[in-house]
Amino acid sequence: MCQCQNFGYKLILKNSKYFIKMLARQCLNITSSTRALLFKKFLIKQRVSAIPALCQCNVQIRSIRTRSAQNATKSASGEIHVSSGPTKTLQPKPTNLSPEELLEKMATGILTDIYQKNRVYKNDFTRVLAKVKELNYSTKKQGLLLISCCTELLVDEAPASRMALVEQVWNTIKPHTEFELDHYNELLKVYIANNRSLTVSTFIQQMGAVKPNATTFELILRALGEVGDINQATEALSNMKALGFPATESVFNSLIICQAKSGNLNNVQEVLAMMKTLKVPYSIDTYTASARAYAWHKKNDQLLEEMKKAVRNGLQFGERNVMEIVKTLAMIGEYKPIPKVLKYLPEEILTTPSISPYMQSVATLLVFQNHPMVALEIYKCLPLPSFGPKDDQGLHGRSLIRDCVKASMPSSVIALIAQDMMSSGRNPIALQNASEAALQQGKVPLALDLFTRMKQIGLPLRPHYFWPILLHTSRTYGEKGIMNTLTTMVTMDVRPDYETILNYTLPYVSFTSPQNLMKKFLETGLTATAVLTPMMEMLLNTGQVRAASEICELFPGKVDAEKLLNPLLRGYLTNSDVKSTVHILEDMTSKASEQKDWVGRFLCTFMRHSKVKVDLSDFLNLVKALSSKNIKISTAATDYCMTMLGDSHPQQTVDMFRDYLVAITDERLVDEGDVFAQHLPHPKEMNEQSLRAHLNELEAKNMNTRGVLRKLLQRYCREGNLQAAREIADKCQKEGVFLSAGMKAAIFDLHVKLGELDLAEVALADLNKSSPNFTLDEFKVIDFATLMVYRKKIKHAFDLINEQSKKRRVIGGRNIALNCWRLLDATAAQGTYKDTLQMFELLHNYRYCKPANSILGPLVRAHLKNDNLQEAVQEFSRLALKYNKTPLKHELLCKILQAMGEGSEENFLVSEKANGKLNKMAQTILNMTKKVHGAGDVQLTLIAALADVGYKRTLRKTLLDPAVRFHSDALLRYCERFADDKRLAALENIAECAKDLRHFDVDEVYNMILDVYQRDDDCQGALSLWTKMQEADITPSQKFVLNICSLCKANNKEIPSELSVLLDKQSKQKLTS
Repeated sequence: MCQCQNFGYKLILKNSKYFIKMLARQCLNITSSTRALLFKKFLIKQRVSAIPALCQCNVQIRSIRTRSAQNATKSASGEIHVSSGPTKTLQPKPTNLSPEELLEKMATGILTDIYQKNRVYKNDFTRVLAKVKELNYSTKKQGLLLISCCTELLVDEAPASRMALVEQVWNTIKPHTEFELDHYNELLKVYIANNRSLTVSTFIQQMGAVKPNATTFELILRALGEVGDINQATEALSNMKALGFPATESVFNSLIICQAKSGNLNNVQEVLAMMKTLKVPYSIDTYTASARAYAWHKKNDQLLEEMKKAVRNGLQFGERNVMEIVKTLAMIGEYKPIPKVLKYLPEEILTTPSISPYMQSVATLLVFQNHPMVALEIYKCLPLPSFGPKDDQGLHGRSLIRDCVKASMPSSVIALIAQDMMSSGRNPIALQNASEAALQQGKVPLALDLFTRMKQIGLPLRPHYFWPILLHTSRTYGEKGIMNTLTTMVTMDVRPDYETILNYTLPYVSFTSPQNLMKKFLETGLTATAVLTPMMEMLLNTGQVRAASEICELFPGKVDAEKLLNPLLRGYLTNSDVKSTVHILEDMTSKASEQKDWVGRFLCTFMRHSKVKVDLSDFLNLVKALSSKNIKISTAATDYCMTMLGDSHPQQTVDMFRDYLVAITDERLVDEGDVFAQHLPHPKEMNEQSLRAHLNELEAKNMNTRGVLRKLLQRYCREGNLQAAREIADKCQKEGVFLSAGMKAAIFDLHVKLGELDLAEVALADLNKSSPNFTLDEFKVIDFATLMVYRKKIKHAFDLINEQSKKRRVIGGRNIALNCWRLLDATAAQGTYKDTLQMFELLHNYRYCKPANSILGPLVRAHLKNDNLQEAVQEFSRLALKYNKTPLKHELLCKILQAMGEGSEENFLVSEKANGKLNKMAQTILNMTKKVHGAGDVQLTLIAALADVGYKRTLRKTLLDPAVRFHSDALLRYCERFADDKRLAALENIAECAKDLRHFDVDEVYNMILDVYQRDDDCQGALSLWTKMQEADITPSQKFVLNICSLCKANNKEIPSELSVLLDKQSKQKLTS
């Protein structure tokens, strides 16, 4: 035994001649059939090509869980929608399945999740395990399935938890299972996935009469390799040798990992050399193992080189290989090389926006292992998704956000990931997704923190976002929880609306003392107006008319009388409290937000109730009481009530009815709403606010809204209010509003501006079909072509411009020049130089634009984006000679200077004369500048470029050179451009290097720098600038001192005493005023 162990050590640590010979003999024994068996039956990373028939049925467990989780759902627009109340419990349908068939169906559900999502949900797993325990029965296949679930398929469980679960599984199936080799091999896979070590002799002893095969020892070696246990690996190798098992590639790969994780990185090369000696070919798994070895030791350069070597040798990393390397890097906290590693994913993955099930499960695993930023990198390596008109924009990356919430990541981390997804365009509503997930999982503090972050970045907060929180706090803390939540809402500037108070607040508070309850609401910061209507409605619906009357009388505030008509009728008919009902009608009339004949409307509502057909006594008693209070109604209300009176009542009753109504009728009283409607101005004369109010009123009355909708759509499209225009366009489509050709063109342009290419194409086709002679204006054509280019449809953009230009006489001019530049710049970014040149010639030939520096710039940029400086300079020279323009002159020269210095001025000074090729290119730029703009502009061009790249020594030398002559105003114009672009470094370089120049005023440059800080409200940056000026012994101008003091005052910062001393009397007066 001792000799075997020594032999094993020699295998791992040295290239033993004896063992090399043994390996050579054993390698010759590996036949093709053995290889096929290994790969077909026992490989851990096997791919299942087809789902067995018994696994293809849909399982209801998954859908039931999905439905129950949907307390809050999100639309594609980013609105968080919450269910209006608890849903009815779904009763399971009766089934005739036997217990064994039900168990098989539940196991099939787990298999479906594995094949479709590469994961297992713990709830499903525990249900199946409980069923097996209940029946004391399972098939071999089901037992193996339960064991395999305890690997990384349970992505949201810790390794220790998964090991505890596999122990439960083993003990549960033990009474009715005769363990075979497959069971032990599956158990070893669980050990591998959870980094669980083992003792070889003990494990084999526990197998009892079951004899291990080659696959068993390979799995043992993999498990030991993952934990870096060399001693036990040596013992396993000794046993393999004794049993005559071959040393396969898998064995060597395990040894590579084992050596690396045990700290013997140098021995990895010895293992690789041994493979080469024994002519064991390197597969992609071998390169993956060696890459993981380097990753474990944070040898990032060797890691990437190993991956390059694999590609050079004609091998392709699969997603599982890459993910193994990523998981290793995450485990040791080495995040930097991960984006580069992810580039080795298969091309079909890197070109598809949707994430594969396996990669998504890995991302979830990483989140629950506290590596959420690595999970984000997996999503970031995929291309940006493109959203159609009906696509859920919150779908991409939603699982990552939900996993972070479920894993209880800090809100700062969740917000960072969400904002990254939002800013990149992967998920425009990621922060809302996070808030929704927090609400669904009952994590109230997290949800509130995310709400705060939403508010900080300008996302709207709606009252219904707080509905789940109100329900949660009412269950947890009762009425106090409700009041605390309302206080939080008010603090966050979210005013609870009518539905929030009526349905999610009032049902969970005590009405023992309605007046005290109202005072509690007022203490939360709510207004009496916000609470009065829903609270009265709640009281009236339960027949507490007197209590409703008291709070309406005692608390000042407006009421929504329209909402109280039916509840008041219900309350009156419940307890016949005439006195309190009359008091409420009086208060409604005086406190209503809209002045109308509310008493008359209430009586009209009363007359529509079925009770008056049989008995008029309640109605007459109420009208009699109104008469005694001298309360009047309009003639229109009286006429309506008379009309609704049927002929089933005695004539005496009818006469009394008419007399009572006439007694309270006042011909002078007119419903204010009707008068207002008659004097409405025409929609053409209304502003936006009036149009909105008119639209709401028409909708409330179920009247035709088409004319107002058309006016609003035209106004919003004209003003560029895209979101509001989109809302109105949706209403137009919903209500079938007839749209003129101009309206359709406005909707088409709206889709273009919102980046909705598919909808824009549909709108244009509809416009061409309905109005074939209608001509789109040039701006819309160019903008639509730009959108096509951004969506990689460059050929379609050419076809569009050709087709549209033949229908019109193109005007062109300066107004459309910016749109043309956007189109050319997009073509340069998304296409080739040839595409950009063709687009320019097309626009130029159709006279959309004329050659100018801005228009010609994309032709040079098409080369610069690929770092082709030589081609960019050649194109610059061609354009300068042909059009007498110098497009991208400054940017091109800066690129050349940076290339000459390789990012450092020291290198630039050393290699300036030696680098002839780049020197020649720079000289070409300056020569062409001289030819086009004259000799005076050459020096300014060079000075501006040196300042921008930060070559201060060369810049200072150039400025002090008496042979270099330039006009100071011209240099200040360059500085103004730098200030407009916020290039502070360039401005500071000029200010520093131009110090003490007689003919140049550096004060103006410092004023420009301060202007940039003022635009950004960057008080700290401005004070840092002041410190630099002090260190450079520069006396600021009074303008500078006054501006920096004003900036400090505006940001509530204390003005430094040395600054306030410099203020003259006049400046101090300006500052204090």
